Amino acid sequence: MTTIELDFFSEEPNEIAALRAYWQLADDGEGWAQTVTQVRQQYNLSPLQMTRLVREGADARLLDVACPRCGEAAIATSRTNVTELARLANVLCPSCKAVAQAEQAQLAVARATAQRNAIAEVFAVHHTNTPDPQEMSLFTAVALHSLFSDPAVEDEGMTTPTKIWPKDRPWAPDRLRTDYERRLLHADPPVMRAHPGSHPDAFAWEDGTPTGSIYLGDVSYYLLGAESSLPARSVWLLRELNRIFREGPWPAPWHNQWKGVWDELALALASAYLDMKLGEHHLDMKQGEGTLTTLSDALATFSLGQVFNFIYRATKDSAAYYQRGGVNKRQAANSTIGRISAAADRARANGWDVKAFARPWNLPMTAMGEIFFSKVMWQPDMTQVASRDVNPPLHAWAAQESTSDTASERPSEERPDERPESPSDDDINDCFDCGRRIYYETICEQCKLL
Repeated sequence: MTTIELDFFSEEPNEIAALRAYWQLADDGEGWAQTVTQVRQQYNLSPLQMTRLVREGADARLLDVACPRCGEAAIATSRTNVTELARLANVLCPSCKAVAQAEQAQLAVARATAQRNAIAEVFAVHHTNTPDPQEMSLFTAVALHSLFSDPAVEDEGMTTPTKIWPKDRPWAPDRLRTDYERRLLHADPPVMRAHPGSHPDAFAWEDGTPTGSIYLGDVSYYLLGAESSLPARSVWLLRELNRIFREGPWPAPWHNQWKGVWDELALALASAYLDMKLGEHHLDMKQGEGTLTTLSDALATFSLGQVFNFIYRATKDSAAYYQRGGVNKRQAANSTIGRISAAADRARANGWDVKAFARPWNLPMTAMGEIFFSKVMWQPDMTQVASRDVNPPLHAWAAQESTSDTASERPSEERPDERPESPSDDDINDCFDCGRRIYYETICEQCKLL
């Protein structure tokens, strides 16, 4: 096995003898002369006492196993450790191992510093004109507000990567997250850029240099602007957007954009609810354009809560269809879309009053959804109203425009003495005195003068 040299710390003869017996090799050099149990019994030691004595009573140096750096013999801590050290051969001693770890730490720091410098050269922080909320699209305003209202932005002015937002309140619908992030990056006018303080793995590298590409979902962003303090930029933007959302008026293009944002976010919730209900029945279906078209068609007439009703019943029927046998899970899951379409068509044709379900607690509302439906549209519960029945809040229009529009839409009040041009049969009477046919009255004008 190896040659062991003992360096005793104890001066007790019984302990020294016990240690010699513990570390004594067999005559063939391949095993131990006595078992640990035999040593303990021979010297009247408990297991705990034996363990403490081996650890603290002496150093067992392996003369055939030396540190490759300083040449010091390796020190074993137990019989098992002797076998490990003999197998590994060149093992650093504790002091050399500490030096090696310090050197590795220094190299890691130097490597990280070089990475940061390379990232800062390619992704420098820009100081440009502050984006004007009046020039943003409604999507950009909502997405920016939800992204930069994250408390983490207050520290360094950089957002949390969208991939690691909490599951109970994600930034955007999972199916649309990457597309939304890309749309926000390519907004016109530009509004944000990748922050050089993002994790190095969020950038694409080639030969130790960033290529200029980033990985969506992994990178953090900062807001463009002239302010030198990055957190101050987001504070100003949030204050301006909150004022517009709360008091108005909206920029003119938003009046034609809100319905598209509503329909997109509502469709994402319906799609997520469909996946959730199928999963509860242990069914799985890959949603394609046909599925999304069916859900969009239902949402064009019914509220999201009513579409939840269609989905709930359709998935339950699909699960029963599978349980009856004769079809596999994929066929059963795919039949759900036909059931949803048929239910929506029947309800639409018959004018049924479909009960609207509430959003279940385990179906999270995204940060973008909260901002848009609550702050922008002022809807207390968007699941209970269809998009075709929604109107923007009154302050969305300028004061003069809102007044004129309201006046034009308000029905005129009828005066008591106004008469329809063509009275109906119910409005024609006979005079009580002379029997002449008259309108609206019971006595004609001539009889009133008599």
